[in-house]
Amino acid sequence: MALTTSYERVDLLPIVKAYPNLSRQYGEVSCIAALTLGGLDRPEWLRLYPVPFRTLDEGRQFTKYQPISARIATHSGDSRPESRRVDADSIEPAGAPMDTRDGWRARRAVVEPVMDDSMCGIQARQRDQGQSLGMFRPAEVDDVVIEAVEKDPRKSEDADAWAAQGSLLDAGADRTSERKALEQIPFRFKYRYRCAHPACNGHEQSIVDWEVAQFFRRIRHAGNWRELLRENWVGELCAPSRDTAFIVGDQHQHPGGFLVLGVWYPPKQDQQLGLGDLSDV
Repeated sequence: MALTTSYERVDLLPIVKAYPNLSRQYGEVSCIAALTLGGLDRPEWLRLYPVPFRTLDEGRQFTKYQPISARIATHSGDSRPESRRVDADSIEPAGAPMDTRDGWRARRAVVEPVMDDSMCGIQARQRDQGQSLGMFRPAEVDDVVIEAVEKDPRKSEDADAWAAQGSLLDAGADRTSERKALEQIPFRFKYRYRCAHPACNGHEQSIVDWEVAQFFRRIRHAGNWRELLRENWVGELCAPSRDTAFIVGDQHQHPGGFLVLGVWYPPKQDQQLGLGDLSDV
């Protein structure tokens, strides 16, 4: 007799969206890191997977920092304590995105309570307790490392097949939009930094935030795109005038191998900045 998955409806605040990947089981999906809202003294991190974000109905799509309601369940294929399977058809946006007024006051009220001490501390708790999501303020950000990567022909074929299949389904539903294949980004971007732990020897971690891929697409035809990317992702988002923090998560197949899922970059509380907000990606 098959076991029935037990779902519960929860209120959540999505904080980061990872760049999509193609799954043989689920198609094109994204991983979302979110914080629980309501009913708890302290918000808790949850990893929502799989989320077919680009193919969600228009009324179910959401931005970062936009409260949502969704039915979630323990993820039988992922033993990390924060991981949950989400019923994509149950996702309901629950209001406008939290704004950035008054130094991100509304967002700070949810995010600041979950701030960890350091990356080294998160790694220690991963070894001892299994923690696989966290957030901390880096002590010093040295650089964004940019590495060329070869495109995988099989992934390109899978992406083309997924897009073609989706277009046929959309045509059958009298939809006119053509589904675009997921693009393989030909570069890997990594933060090189030191965390606040006194014994830290430095970290170098890949950035898998959807926003860095989108930023690369916007500037890739500029001759100085590498400098532009470093200027934004180090010079602006990690500037001394910002309360920068990194949201990190480890990999299912490589426990303890952490990636930078996203960047938290409000102005320091005694300052107001006029720089743009990337959080609507």
